[in-house]
Amino acid sequence: MSKMFGRAFIRVNGLTLASLPGTGKLDPGGVERTPVVGDYGFLGYTEKPVHAEIECDIIVDANTDIVALNRTADASVTFECDSGQVFIVRNASLAMPVKPQSGDGKASVKFIGSAAEQA
Repeated sequence: MSKMFGRAFIRVNGLTLASLPGTGKLDPGGVERTPVVGDYGFLGYTEKPVHAEIECDIIVDANTDIVALNRTADASVTFECDSGQVFIVRNASLAMPVKPQSGDGKASVKFIGSAAEQA
């Protein structure tokens, strides 16, 4: 029996983010296909490239460098599953500035970049 994906470890240029359980998401990107339909039905499709996205919620504590996170551009972001798969998004940038929330000490981060490669 194989191990199922349950946890994700997200790293930005090798530094592990303090991600919260169950919040890691990967959209590997790739190619989006749009159907082309004529009077007689399906004729084929067109393609366009789609960027990758990696998202998670992180804990914000005294060691969290929010300014450095906000400057993230042209980075390598790794999404490692506890089931063994590893995905790398190159040329990644933070999509929106980090906005920490008081009370629960967390913030959401989303990185965008080139389509993911499986390592």
